[in-house]
Formats: sequence, C-alpha cells, structure tokens
Amino acid sequence: MRVLLLGPFDIRDDKDQPLDLAGARLRALVARLAFEAGREVSADTLIDAIWEDDATSANALQALVSRVRRAIGADKVVRGAAGYKLAVEPGDVDLVRFERLAETGRRGGDLTALREADGLWRGPALADLLDYRFAQNEALRLERLRTETTRERLALEVATGTDVLAELEPLAAAHALDERWQALHMRALYATGRPAEALDVYEQTRERLADELGADPSSELADLHLQILRQSSAPAPKPARRSNLKSLLTSFVGREDDLASLADAVAAARLVTVTGPGGAGKTRLSVETAAAIAAKGGAPDGVWLVELASTTDGSDVAPAVLRAIGARESGLLEPSAHGAAARLEEYFGGQDALIVLDNCEHQLDAVADLASRLLGACPRLRILATSREALAIGGERLFPIPPLPLSTEDPESSPAVRLFCERAAAVRPDFKLDDSNIDAVVEICRRLDGLPLAVELAAARMRALDAAQIASRLDDRFALLAGSDRTAPARHRTLSAVIAWSWDLLSETERALAMRLCVYPAGVALERVDDLDALAGLVEKSLVDRDGERYRMLETIRSYAVARLEESGDAEAMADEMAERCIELAERSDQELRTAAQITAMARLTAEHGNLVTVIGRAAATADVETGLRMLAALFWYWQLRGSYSEFRHWAEAVLAVPAEIPEHLQSAALIVSGVAATAKGGFLAGQDDIRAGIAKGEALEPGAPGQFLVTMAPAFLPDAGPADGRGLEGWELGTALIIEAAGESQTRGLEGAAPADRAEAVFAEIGERWGLASSLRIKAERLGWEGRLEEGVQAADEAARLLDELGTYGDASEAYAELALWRARNGDVEGSHEALERAIALADTVREPNSMAYARWFQLPVLISEGRYRDAIAVIPDIEGALDGATGLGERIKVLTSSFKDLVVLLQGEGRPEAVAAISAANIEGAAVADLAMACRVSAAAALLDDDAARAARLLGFARALLGIDDGRGYDTELRTEERAREALGDKAFEEAYDAGAKLGRDSAVAELTGAAQ
Repeated sequence: MRVLLLGPFDIRDDKDQPLDLAGARLRALVARLAFEAGREVSADTLIDAIWEDDATSANALQALVSRVRRAIGADKVVRGAAGYKLAVEPGDVDLVRFERLAETGRRGGDLTALREADGLWRGPALADLLDYRFAQNEALRLERLRTETTRERLALEVATGTDVLAELEPLAAAHALDERWQALHMRALYATGRPAEALDVYEQTRERLADELGADPSSELADLHLQILRQSSAPAPKPARRSNLKSLLTSFVGREDDLASLADAVAAARLVTVTGPGGAGKTRLSVETAAAIAAKGGAPDGVWLVELASTTDGSDVAPAVLRAIGARESGLLEPSAHGAAARLEEYFGGQDALIVLDNCEHQLDAVADLASRLLGACPRLRILATSREALAIGGERLFPIPPLPLSTEDPESSPAVRLFCERAAAVRPDFKLDDSNIDAVVEICRRLDGLPLAVELAAARMRALDAAQIASRLDDRFALLAGSDRTAPARHRTLSAVIAWSWDLLSETERALAMRLCVYPAGVALERVDDLDALAGLVEKSLVDRDGERYRMLETIRSYAVARLEESGDAEAMADEMAERCIELAERSDQELRTAAQITAMARLTAEHGNLVTVIGRAAATADVETGLRMLAALFWYWQLRGSYSEFRHWAEAVLAVPAEIPEHLQSAALIVSGVAATAKGGFLAGQDDIRAGIAKGEALEPGAPGQFLVTMAPAFLPDAGPADGRGLEGWELGTALIIEAAGESQTRGLEGAAPADRAEAVFAEIGERWGLASSLRIKAERLGWEGRLEEGVQAADEAARLLDELGTYGDASEAYAELALWRARNGDVEGSHEALERAIALADTVREPNSMAYARWFQLPVLISEGRYRDAIAVIPDIEGALDGATGLGERIKVLTSSFKDLVVLLQGEGRPEAVAAISAANIEGAAVADLAMACRVSAAAALLDDDAARAARLLGFARALLGIDDGRGYDTELRTEERAREALGDKAFEEAYDAGAKLGRDSAVAELTGAAQ
C-alpha cells in the first residue's frame, strides 16, 4: 500500500488502485500515522492531532480506527501498547521517501536522487488536510525542505551545463531577498552566456537589500559578483556550454522502454532517425534520450539540440547547427574561409559528440546532405534525427515510434492512460482515476490511437468536461470527420480530428490569436502578444507551449492553424503584419547592437531568427525587394558579430536576384550588400567596385535611414578606407573607423599608427558598446607594452577579455585572454598568467575556431619563456608549430615571432647558436608587423654580439626603434642587456653612429641585415 501526501491526499492498494477513504478525519488519521510509518504513535498524540482543542475519548479514536480498517484493510492499522501504527514500509509514504531522497541527494550531490525527490510532488503538501494544525505545521516544514531540495537540484543542473532558467527565474523572483536563490540565478545566467544579465541580478538584489532590509550583500554574493566581473572562474568546469538541452517542465510518461531501446540504438549506430507521424512524441523521446546519454557521459564533447522547424530554406540547416552550438564561421570582419558546413566539419572533426536534428522533414534533402557530410568527415560524431520520413542515406538506422500502448488486462497502468491522468491532474488537481471514469479514459486513449499529442489535447479539456463527456464528443467528432480524407493514414486522421475539435472549441479571440501566432515559426515573445487572456487560454489547452520567455506552437498544430488561416483569406494580411513587425524589431535591434544594450539585442535577434529569415524568404519569393533589402541592412551587423557569413551571402544573393526595380533610397544598400557578399565569398579584394559605388551613392542618405549604417561601415571592407577624420563620422561609426585605422596602421607604423585607438576607446566607453571598447583596449594594451607600461597593459587586456567574454564572442575572447596571459607573465604574475591562458585555451577548444585555437596555444611559448621555463618552452614549440599549420590569417606574424622566440631561448640559455630568424625567408619578413620585426631585430642584435659584431647589433637596435617608433619596452630581452653590451663594446659615439645608421635603413636593406644576407 502507498500513501501519497505530497499533493492532495491519496492512498493506493497493493495493485496501485485508489482506495476510497471518505471523511476528513479518516484521511487525517492515516496521514498522521504515515508521518511515522511502521512506528507506533500514541493515542494521545493522535487525539490531539485530529480533535485538537475538542475533548474526546479513546473510544472515539477506536471507532475512527475501525472505519479506517474497513476501508484499507484490518491488517494495515495495528494496535500497539499505547497507540497505533500504520503497517507500511517508510518508502511507501511519499513524504518519507522524499525526505530520504532529498537527504541523499543533498549530502552526496546526487542529481538523480534530487530529480526523483522533486518528481514526487503532485501539488502543495497535504493540500486537502490544511484545516488541521498538525498538517499545517508539517506542510510548512515540507515546503521549506522542498525549496531547499529544488535549489540544490538546480545548482547541480547548472553545474552540469543544463539550461534551467525557465524553471529557475520564477523561483528566484519569489525569493527576491534570499541571496542563495539570487546567487544561483546569477550562476545560471552566466553559465548560459548571459553575464551582463547576471550582473544586473546582483545590482537589483543589492538595491532590494538596501531598500527593504538596510543591509549589504553577503560576502559570498559579493565574491560571486567579483568573479563574474573578472571572468576569473566559471561556475561550471567548462567556460561555455557543452549542451543546449533545456530542463523540461513536464514529466516523461509512458515511453520508458522506448527510451532504453533508443539509447541502445544510438550507441550501436552513428545515425538513428526516429520516425512517426506528427504528435507521436518523436521530439520528446529524442530529447530525453539525449539527456540520458549526456548524464551518463556518453557524449563528452557535447549534446546539441538543433530545432529545424523554423528553417525556411535548405541553406539555413548548417547555420542552424552553428547557432545551436554557439559557433561562428570565422572571426569578426574576416571573410569566411569555407562556409557553414565546412566549419561544422572543422568543429566536430575530433569530437565525441551527439547532435539531435529535430523536425528534419522541413528540409529533408539539405539535412540528408549535411548529415552524410558530417558523418563522413567526423568519425566520432553521432546524429539522432526526428522526421516523418527517413533521411535515406547510407548507415541510417530507423527507429519507428509506436503509439503509447494500452493494456486490456491492466488498462490503468497503461502508458497512454498514465499520460492522460497526469496531464488531466495538471488542469484539474482533484482528478483521480477510479471506477467511475476508468472506462471513459480508456476509451479516450483507444480512440486516440495512443498518440501523445492527441491524448494531451484531450486531457487539457478536463478543466471544463469530465472523461465521459470528452469520450462522447470524440465519438461525434470522428463521425463528422470520418470521410474528410480517407487517403490519409489512420493516425493522421485521428490527430487531425482531435486538433480540429480543440480548434472548434476555442473562443473567437483565442482563434484569432492562434492564426496570428502560426505565421511565426520561431514563436513570439510575450511583449508581442496583445491579448494575454487569449494566450493563457491557448497555453491551458495545450495548443501553445511556453519555451522560456517565448511562446510557440508545436509544428503539427501550427500546420493546422496555417491551413485555417489560408482558408480565412487573411493569410497575406497576417504575413504583411508579420513583415512589418519583424522589420521594426530588426531595425530597432540593429541600433541597439551598437549601444550598451547589445547583449540583449543579440539575444533577441537570435531568438527571432527563424521569423526574420522567413520574412526575407517571402520577400525574395514575392519580389518585395524593399522588404528584403531593409532586412538585409538591419541584420548585417548581427551576422557579422555572429560570423554567419554564408547565411548573409545566401540571403543577399536571394534578394539581389529578384527581378524588380530597387527603390532609390536602397540602391546604395544593394550595392554594398552585393560587394560585401562578394568579399565574404572571394576575400577582401572581391566586390570593391560595388562597395565604392554604394558608398558614393549613399552620401546623400539622411542619418538613420534604412541602409545608412552600411554606408558608414562599408569602408571597413576596403583596403584603402582613408583616415577616419576625413569621412565626417561620429559615434559608433567613428569609433569603428578609428579601430580599423589603428589596427592596420599599428601593423605598419608602430606607436604612431596605434594612436587612434585611444580616441576609439573614449567613443565606445561613452556609448557602452562592448565589442568596440574591447577591440580598442586590445590595441591599447599592445601599445602600452611597447612603451614598457606593463601594469597598465595588464589592466587594459583584462578589461578587453572580460568584455568579449561577456558579449559571448568566445573566439575573440580566447585571443584576448591569451594576450592577457602574456602581459600578466611579463608583469611577474605567474599564477594569473596561467589562469588567463587556461581560459583562453578552454574557450578556443569550445568554439574550435582554428585561428583562435592556434593563437591561444601559441601564447604558451612567450608565457613559459617569461617564467624562465626554457626547457618547457623548447618542448612545446613542435606542438605549437603543428597547431599553426592549418591556421589561416595568422601567417607571417606568427612565423616571425616563433622564430624570434626560438632564438631568444637559445640566447637566454646560453647554449647553441641562434639561427631561426636568419633562416626565415625575406617574403615572410616583408609581410610581418612592425612590432614582430622589431623583436626579430632585437633578438638578432643580441645574436650579433655572440659574433663580436657590436656594430651590426647597434644597427639592428636602431632599425627596431625606427620600426616601432620607440625603444621596445616589452621586456622579453631585458636579461640580455643587448644595448648596454653593444654600447660598452663600441663606445658611445660609435654606438650612436651605428644606431642612427640602422634607423635610416630602408626596408629592403633592413631585411637583408636581419637575415644576414648583407654580410
């Protein structure tokens, strides 16, 4: 027998059948005995609990016990020496089992136990016994324990990389002054790549504590705030997500055997496709399977859910996977070396990972092509797909999903019935399966062919109807629709009938909202819904799901709603309304991307992505070139920040191919989009003519006009943009132009060329934009290093890394942390240097961008040398050079630097001859940055002293000074005392003459001097 108290009182016999225990006092007696299951409770205690202040006799208690025995069995309530006991095992009482599981989970960090403990709750504890003081006190204690247990579970979920924000946020709001809840909320936000929002939670909590309690945050909360600010430690072992699976808010009912079988299939085959009709539960089964595989460590490099329902074009499949894993094609403002599919091959090349491709039927051919390509290139990757039909590629294993079974011998334990009962109880808490309704419930499940979605839709009607009424109405509905489509499979007709019935029962306002929502494949945010009552009605009726802060329809229901919308004749009007809303949202968000609100804007555009590209696709299909170009212009910088170059190029080509006249005010945008798309495909030299023409044509545009931002940004894609001051820019556009100018000029003119970065920093600091500020700080840190201001360089590099990490551009953040590691090492902070380097490498491994990975690993070399670990430095050089082999874009800079460090190690060790720089080709030296050449010159100058050629050493030192514009203060060669020794060997006058001669060397002569060709 089981006694269930975590919710409405329920008692079950040995066959799990409900026992009828009428009367509040009878239930109260069993409940009080169940608190101490298997142990005797004194008669006085029982009398006090049940009659409270009303005096009664032991005879009244004995009579009550007799009535209970008749209802549940004489052997279940046993008389003892001074009272009675309930003859059940403690584990058969849900509240006792809950306490044990909670204790086990909290003491040992057992997430499985905590999940099971939370799953025992069916509602408020002792919900229908709260007229009794003993129940009130116990319920209060249990609710507190439940809160603690839930918080412990959510903390472990966050630590394992699970996104639990949808469940956590309302709990944190309900405990606004509880710092433990707020700390967990901050950790969860940080773990899902939203550090700015985590910092906002801290500020809001600090203000509430001050206003309401007159207190400051605890040291623990303040420390967490500081950690997030410094980005010095992640709340989970990995700095970025290894899974995007979300914590599901409803229980998984009825497919336990299928779950195990599907997990076995995924273990045995690298491509498994779960097939079945809409509403069969393919997605839920696959997500549960993926979560189980992740929990057991079966895919250590990541488990990723890719939702394809909102994709509108086959070309969006590979970018959708990139978005899901949080990766980009290449660095910011860099042309894509390959494309989205090639980038995925690169990302998953050596990874033991699992991708769940959901709703593949929307883009079947494109999914099949991508799956075949990835499985061929990535030997440890596995794919679990859901589709209404097979992908039909080699190696595919099909997993047809059966209906939920319905047992004729034991129908109440059947999965279909269990699902109905659980969902019915969610909308009608007093619902119980009993003799009065079991036949009707079984009939409902039988008529619905065990289709989970159909069962859930029917159960949602239990708020207004009973089971018998639902069963009879289903009979009417099936009779009405029996001849509607005899060619469709039976299960398709069944689901259509239930959806049609649910649709017909909607109010006019609910139906109108449903038709408005169905045109949004990616769902909508709450702010986009005008009628909240209608939305609540659609959610209650299981026609709309809440996904975090967004509301969306299941694809099966959305397809039905789309068909009804088309029948109504309002489809075009709704699509036009959607286009207007999406243009407004995209253009507003585009402006915010260049302000302090850019993180929020990025998240908004990512959430709306499926809707936005739907608008672009419709514009291309209907020759609406104005809408298409406005959307391209509004999404241009978002795509750049995301590194989604192939996606930008695809939609640009689609819109520009429309045979329609381009409005005058958008012609400049069209030219620039065309030119930039060409650079994304063919490199920086492609598309220059169109870009220049677009800039010239856009000079007359008013500030804020659609596409005007493109005109000011376009010079970034030209090799000769010219000084920023000569272009009449201001604000963000001025700051960006200054950064681009400083980044290019500092490579060729050293200290003087880096100067515009200071002005850029001031511009971006004023507007609060993270990318620009971080970019200017990175240039500033390098310049401070040249000047020998190493401590200030550390501060600038630290802030740059933090800002990029906060923004979520992990490839750029990885590079910034690597640079921070170097400046910390040069400043003597060994421990801090290794922390930064570890984070740089971890972030690079997470995003798996080849350039970022090579760049981060390369910094091991100067860090080790700065620490004096010369042998370790020599040992890592082969691996570092191997990492650089496949990297594009780093080129000559790293080659010259690595050779310089090789020679530097030889010189610092005092063993052997430095020969690496002399062996570099003149072509490599010609292409290197001046700071790298300056280092090569100074190292070669030290090497010249080994040959007693102090004059050559002085010439090279002079050339290094002329290149950089200052004597290099980075400190890598301080121990060599090169200038001091050369001056001692030559004397001041001769040294100065040779030094000045070196400063006057032309680049060709200096290259010859550097490589030894002049000797």
